[in-house]
This record gives sequence, C-alpha cells and structure tokens, in this order.
Amino acid sequence: MSQREEVLKLTLWDMRFVHASTETLYRRAFGGSLEACLAPSAWPTVLLPLVFLTACAPRVPATSPSLGIDVCARAPAYAEESTFFASAEVEDANSIDLPATGDLWPSCSSGTTLFTAWGDGYGFTHEHDRRRPDIGVGVLHGLPGAPAMMQGRNRVTDDRHSQKVFRVWTPGAYYQKPTGMLCRGGRVYLAVQDLGTSYDDAAAATIAESKDGGETWVEGDAPMFSRGRFTTLMFLDTGPDGRDARDDYVYVYGLDFNFRGSPRVKSPQGLFLARVAAGKSLRDLSAWEWFSGDPVAPSWTLEFSARRPVLVDCTRRHAADKPPGYPVIAQGGVVYDAPLARYIYTSWSEYTFEFYEAETPWGPWRRFLSKDFGMPPWTDAKHGGYATSAPSSWISSDGKTLWVQSNTWSAGVEHNNLALRKLTLSPRVSATP
Repeated sequence: MSQREEVLKLTLWDMRFVHASTETLYRRAFGGSLEACLAPSAWPTVLLPLVFLTACAPRVPATSPSLGIDVCARAPAYAEESTFFASAEVEDANSIDLPATGDLWPSCSSGTTLFTAWGDGYGFTHEHDRRRPDIGVGVLHGLPGAPAMMQGRNRVTDDRHSQKVFRVWTPGAYYQKPTGMLCRGGRVYLAVQDLGTSYDDAAAATIAESKDGGETWVEGDAPMFSRGRFTTLMFLDTGPDGRDARDDYVYVYGLDFNFRGSPRVKSPQGLFLARVAAGKSLRDLSAWEWFSGDPVAPSWTLEFSARRPVLVDCTRRHAADKPPGYPVIAQGGVVYDAPLARYIYTSWSEYTFEFYEAETPWGPWRRFLSKDFGMPPWTDAKHGGYATSAPSSWISSDGKTLWVQSNTWSAGVEHNNLALRKLTLSPRVSATP
C-alpha cells in the first residue's frame, strides 16, 4: 500500500467516529465487514457519503488532526510553589485498608452514599470464583473516622471479553478503566477509558450515564474521545450532588496521551479543562466549552483544537535514577475544599505524591506538597501509590483533614484495594477565609 493510500485509509478509519451512523453505513454497504470498505477499491463508493456525513455531523473533538498536545515541547513551564498553606502533611503509608479489591476508585457522592468505581478487581464482593472483572461500580456507606462501619456493595461489573455494560472501542489489547465520576441531578456519570494492557496508552474514552443509581448504564455509539486526546477524564468534585459548586457548570479535567508517564506514547504534562452548562447533556460534545485563556483572563471556546492547559508542569522526578525521570501530572482527582475555599488537585509520579491548589477551577495552580517515598522496594510502613483522589464527602468540617485514596502493587508492597491515608492541611492565618 502506498503512503497516500495509507493516509487515506487512516483518515477513513478516523472519520467513522464522526457520525454514529457511519459504521452502520459501512456494514450495510459491505456485508458486515468494516475492513472491506477500507480497501482502495471501495473508496469511490464510500468517500462521497463520508464527506457528506462529516460535513453534517456535529463537532467531535476525537477527529482533531493532532494526537494530543505535547505542552512541554511547545512551551516548557514549571509549577510555582504555593504559599497558601503553612504546612501540609500526608501519612507515609495507608492507615485504612478496606476489604475491597481493585484500584483507581474515582468517586462521587449523592446524599450520604458514595458511588465509586474500580479496575482490575472484584470490588466489594468476597466471591472470587469467576473471572476477575476489569471494571466495576459500587456504593459505599460510612466514614473513615469509623472504618469498621464502612460497608460497600457492588452494583455492576464488566470485562473486556463480555462488554455487557461498558464497551472497549479500541481494537487490540485494551480494556476498560474508570477515571472519573460525577453525581448530579439524580444521575451518576462515569468516565471510562480504553487503556492498553501494558498501562502505557490511553487510546479512547467516553462517558457512561446511569439514571437508576448505577444499576444500568448507557453509552453512545462511538467514543467521545480517541487517539489519546483528552482520554483521561476527571470530574471536579464539588461536594455531594454538587452542593458547593461555584456556578451552574460541570467542570471536567483531562489528560492527553496516557493516565501517567509512559515509555510508549508521550507523557501527560498538561492538565486541560472543559465545562458543560447545567441542564445540557454531558454526552453531547456540542455542549462542551474548552478553556482557552489563562488564569487571569479565563476564556472559553467551542473549538477543541483551541484548548489550552490550566496547568503545565514539566518537572520530572528521579531523573538521575531513571532517566528521563517521571512526570508529575497524572490521573488523580480534583476536589473543592469548601471550608478553605480551595480547589485541590491530587496528582502523583511513579515514586511521589504531587498536590496542587488553586482559588478557581482554572487556577493559577501551585504545588503545595511533593512527598517522595523513595525508590523501591517500599514497605508497609512507607509507600506511595497511584491514582490519588480525595473524596469531598470525607473532608472535615474545617477543611483541614482529607482522606487520600491510592494504590500500589509493583514496588514491594501490594495495596490493590480501597486504601486511605490522612492528609492534614494548615492554612496560613492571613489566608484563612
């Protein structure tokens, strides 16, 4: 196949995500074989309908010609140090290990119920006599102050083989991973990612919606994002049912390329932000507005290609030990600490926790804590983790105590469960609202 034919083939493949009916057109025209329409002999038959569909389709970010934005190649920047907190301390190790298997655990709250999701585990069930689920959703009641009283229950589980609940959109060795949850308007939303089984490529992502408390879920006919662009989604957590939201928007943060530093694709080093007005569907990309300004002069655009990161941090940790080092922007969580009137982004690198704070959802973001757990092997007395998040429903009434969830299984200790440790904050007196 010539280079020109290869480019056109890739273009046709990418265009199938532009309109939900395009794949149906393929299969009707070519007897159920998508690959048949990609053959050069089929292009005259399929090109004209595709061009028409593309022109009439709504704007879909997944068709942007770029494969993510390499922010550190464009304009290297490093996070400033925060002066808002006089001190910030996080425990050296997990102090609460709940008997629930899996990792990641993004969450949201409605009333006193915490909805949460996990990857690579059985969740809250003790029945391990079947294939281990790749993804699951459950509910949890109770508070970290009384861990023995915390009780969880599974709602749904799924895996790459059955895909009865959550689809895998990317061909090859990919499976479903949860990255963010939102409870709003009586509904629960879950961001689901196609992650490579090597954990080094987040190829696609979409948002699933539940109207019955997580018992059943609905997705679209195509992924909302693909080719590594905005494929790690994290919803801003503004309290149970969004009670502490600053306005009538839902804010969604996202990473390009992968959920962490990667040797296979470029590493995420910029945090991007979108918003959707209340009352509009989160699964309708035409309703999404992308941050395109700066923290001092925020502005928004409908053009995905014009988006700009709200945080760029090109810092790399342990570069001397493992060149070129590990990036500090990764899948974690963004939560609003209402008593302190501060937004907190809990991120991590391979061997560190990296926490940032801001006065608004778009910044300016400044680092207030970098906790280095050292090179492995780790111990039960001191270890870090990945996928750091801090649910708003577990923030103390004065805003000074949070509970951070993180997981680890490859540095000498294993905590592939819902694992919590305390984060203690002390704002400067002059900065206290």
